[in-house]
Amino acid sequence: MGPVFPNPFEAEGKWFKGNLHTHTNNSDGEMTLEVAVSRYKSEGYDFLSITDHGRLTPAQELSTLEFLLIPGEEVCVGASRLGRFFHIVGLNIEEPLPIEDNNRNVTPQKALDLISERGGESVVAHPYWSELSDSDIIDLEGHLGIEIYNTNCDLTIERGFSTIHWDNLLSSGKRILGLAVDDAHGRESHLLPRDWCKAWINVKAASLSADNIMSSIREGLFYSSTGPKITNVVVHHGEIRVETSPARSVSFVSNTALGAKRTSRGNLLGGASYKLRGGERYVRVEVTDDRGRKAWTNPIFFKA
Repeated sequence: MGPVFPNPFEAEGKWFKGNLHTHTNNSDGEMTLEVAVSRYKSEGYDFLSITDHGRLTPAQELSTLEFLLIPGEEVCVGASRLGRFFHIVGLNIEEPLPIEDNNRNVTPQKALDLISERGGESVVAHPYWSELSDSDIIDLEGHLGIEIYNTNCDLTIERGFSTIHWDNLLSSGKRILGLAVDDAHGRESHLLPRDWCKAWINVKAASLSADNIMSSIREGLFYSSTGPKITNVVVHHGEIRVETSPARSVSFVSNTALGAKRTSRGNLLGGASYKLRGGERYVRVEVTDDRGRKAWTNPIFFKA
């Protein structure tokens, strides 16, 4: 079996940290644009996409050589098998989508197509929060992938993780990426932790420009995290080796009963390895640290 894995750890370039799902008070968020940018800059992020509902918030004038703003928009369209909206995030678009938000008459595929026609990329947002089934997503085409972790959905109603959707789709043959995002709204309450600067993707790109960042994301040259670092992945001679920041466990998640989980007993792990057993359609690495925070590689696909 030969691996298909655009390995960001072997790619040329530098690492850039960013969040691709953010709301301001231009839609249903409570942060001004300026506050959102200030918060992410102060936490060491390199790029941010403002994705207000049903409108394109002008933000590029706040971009600098050290901090990139990527224009975006989130739209709620269509109806799932349970009658729920699909939330679609469009990235790197320069004009508002010709779609009224909360429009049942626009299919999710139409929204994806409109984003693509405008040179953008799209992500299916928070499938678990949206009560989407695998069958709701499986026939969609032209998107980067799905949000596998969403901070806001996790903190508000415990529906932040959509890795089960991801694995079911991957096992079905869909080659899609997984992204961790904040979906930050900036609401502050003594009952809820903050929903900003908690999740991100680390992208390997030639430079901090929209073209280069989006090109690398499109190729899968990134990993997602809520805390742990993945410092290297090697796929060689039927073995996957990963190096990480201190971890409580390192899991190699695959289809059916394949894969494995390595758990520390005593000292935390600094990585792990997995020998392919044959039959793996894909393997993705999931790292958990001693605080329960996670990091995820994109899938390594295998073909006969």
